[in-house]
Amino acid sequence: MKKLKYILSAALASAMFLQSCDLDEYPKMETTGNEVYSSEEGYKQALAKIYAAYVIRGNEEGGGNADLKGEDPYYCSRSCFNLQECGTDEIMFTWAVSDELLEISQLKNLNGQSKWIHGAYYSLYYIVTLANDFIRNCSDEGETGKMKNEARFMRAFAYSQIMDFWPVGAFVTEKDPIGAYEPSIATRSEMCDYVISELKDLTEVLPETNEQYRANKYAAAALLSRVLLNANVYKGSDDKQYYSDCIKYSEMVINGGYSLENDFYKLFNADNYKRTNEIIFSFYTGKDGSNGDKGYGSTTMIISGSGNQADDGSKANLIDVLGLGDANNAWQLFRARKQAAQRFEAGDKRDLFFKDGRSVDNPTPFESKEAGEGYVFNKFCNTTDDGKVAGDYSNDLSQVDLPVLRLSEVILNEAEAILRGGAGATRSAVQLVNQVRSRAGVSDFSAADLDATTNGVQFWNLLEERGREFLLESLRRTDLIRFNAYAGPEVQYEWEWKGGVLSGTTAEAKYKFFPLPVNELSANSALYDPYYN
Repeated sequence: MKKLKYILSAALASAMFLQSCDLDEYPKMETTGNEVYSSEEGYKQALAKIYAAYVIRGNEEGGGNADLKGEDPYYCSRSCFNLQECGTDEIMFTWAVSDELLEISQLKNLNGQSKWIHGAYYSLYYIVTLANDFIRNCSDEGETGKMKNEARFMRAFAYSQIMDFWPVGAFVTEKDPIGAYEPSIATRSEMCDYVISELKDLTEVLPETNEQYRANKYAAAALLSRVLLNANVYKGSDDKQYYSDCIKYSEMVINGGYSLENDFYKLFNADNYKRTNEIIFSFYTGKDGSNGDKGYGSTTMIISGSGNQADDGSKANLIDVLGLGDANNAWQLFRARKQAAQRFEAGDKRDLFFKDGRSVDNPTPFESKEAGEGYVFNKFCNTTDDGKVAGDYSNDLSQVDLPVLRLSEVILNEAEAILRGGAGATRSAVQLVNQVRSRAGVSDFSAADLDATTNGVQFWNLLEERGREFLLESLRRTDLIRFNAYAGPEVQYEWEWKGGVLSGTTAEAKYKFFPLPVNELSANSALYDPYYN
């Protein structure tokens, strides 16, 4: 299996200082930007850094010598996970107080000083900066031209998350100057137009196939399917053409030779690198967990964070099922909120929780790490297909790749676009949704099931289906907002501890956005926050 080598190092504007390394080695050599861009191998190393920046924070074990200074050595993926999952009906964050996640977890008293908001914002813009620098130094021809388009994909990916989290932000491309200056500001609507335009072009110019962990045209189409489904949210519009376009690009992926993996569990275990039939794009972890280097991001955080030591049964589960190897690797970081735990029907193969001796409720969740409250997530597991612990988890290293774009998401995207009035589909919404449900081993939905309104949410059963299918996959906040089930006075759906109340209460509409980092507001006089003062 071909792999693109990751380099664990920094890139700063026009001069990129790279420490290249193989997957099983630490950096050996420093090179200047001119040397990096003097050979095809140098270009590959620089491109690898752009991909790796989502899951690698620093150049040394434990996240040391970090690319971005001033924050804890956590990764972009971990910050984005916390922003997407902690303030939803999925995760009860046990370390909410000590890890500065209480405000995000409860959707209450959010402010722009959060280290997680800072971490996501600056890490995503770092990917944009790396991509811009790479693109400036690429021709449009040959292998470097192909790599240039991959950098454009990663830049579009970063901007898609930036516009999902914040109402406005800095907007920079390879055409902007290098050095100290105040970049222009774009609204999320403007960013949305740009990302859609970029991804549409990339579906034409990226290759049909590529090395694993590198973007191809179907990765661009899958991300475009996601963005188009949310475009009316980003733009504050009601244009059904976005849904029709979502259908078009979803069908491009569905007809592109991908297929649903028969065993859902295998999409999230240590052998999930084999599931290229369904996983369209993922971030590499490595046989030795080298994307973490004990820095505690990516799937290491998800798997260790799920482990709970409340009793002997939990300890056996975290070793034998989660594949942690040792009870000391259980962080007891989070567990399932009641609404997520009760979402699954009997016999649903996605009902992957450890429940023995545990309450479905979380009546006293914060800092009660030893309590038997809340179900434990068993979805992401560091075990192989034959049930063995993968590698040496005594070093806190997960070997599970981080899936980002899967066929099942594209299928459910198209189904929703049909329900919302999009045209051009060759299958019905019911047929598409039932493909996913059939794999999960549950009964088919009817058209009436999909059209039903519950808790004031139209297409409620589709929202619930997405909750079952994409648990812990950093999509839930976006889904809840799109279905108008997240924040605002009109929202009827509540969950445990939403608004700081056990039974849940209304959250202010502004929490559909995160506040901009206070440091960024101070640094850029043109930047403004329309929702937080």
